[in-house]
Amino acid sequence: MNRIKIDKGFVIDVLRSALIALIVSIILIIAFAFVLNALDLSGAVIDAVNGAVKLISILAGAFFGVKNLDKGVLKGVFIGLIFLLLSVLLMKVFNAELKAPPFTALNVCLSVLFGAVSGIFAVNFKKR
Repeated sequence: MNRIKIDKGFVIDVLRSALIALIVSIILIIAFAFVLNALDLSGAVIDAVNGAVKLISILAGAFFGVKNLDKGVLKGVFIGLIFLLLSVLLMKVFNAELKAPPFTALNVCLSVLFGAVSGIFAVNFKKR
């Protein structure tokens, strides 16, 4: 029976990046809450900003968290999925009401897509 070898650097990169993405997301959401409090924005604008926050957070997490510059797409996919899971868990900890189910196909696909693209950028555009 063949054993699957888990690369420690891969796991550390993914977890570090997902945590950085979560922190960036929290900061951006707090900043957006101040703007939302000052302005009266429609629901479509809020949804668009939430998508942009997710994209920026995952990109920042991948760019600043990935140290081993290999397997960018795979790392990015896992970063996106773990970020989604952590953000939903954090919302549940703070007892936030989820208006829409968090694990819809669109939400999962966007997290995976943003993660994959972010992983590619992180691996290819950082100085070696």
